[in-house]
Amino acid sequence: MTEHAAVVFVFFFLAEYGSIVLMCILTSILFIGGYLFFDFTYIFTAINYIMFELFFVDWIILIELYTELFFNNPIMEGLLYGLSLGFKSSLMIFTFIWARASFPRIRFDQLMAFCWTVLLPVVFAIILLVPCVLYSFNIFPINVALF
Repeated sequence: MTEHAAVVFVFFFLAEYGSIVLMCILTSILFIGGYLFFDFTYIFTAINYIMFELFFVDWIILIELYTELFFNNPIMEGLLYGLSLGFKSSLMIFTFIWARASFPRIRFDQLMAFCWTVLLPVVFAIILLVPCVLYSFNIFPINVALF
């Protein structure tokens, strides 16, 4: 007979890492720009300016070839967009797993005790401290003239 007790454990970790991948992809789409990548035309324009000033070499042809090759070709454009999203998501997954592995695993009762005894008083202190500091220094972040 084969024991199948680890299947539930495997599905649990599969779901957990699947949610990590999903969260990192959504984070990269919503907050890091998604499939958009840095426009290298600015870099080539700066290189063109420097090279023309120093060596009198005009690199504008390189910029035109770059634009023609990457931005007017839908296959290359889709490939670059996919690689950009994959790179950003992979970077987020690496950071997430690295942070998760770096911190100690705290028991649930220790976490609850820390939240009730440390974090809750800190939150109340911040809620009271910030308005008191703003009032005492006469700093009102509303009705600021923008002209």
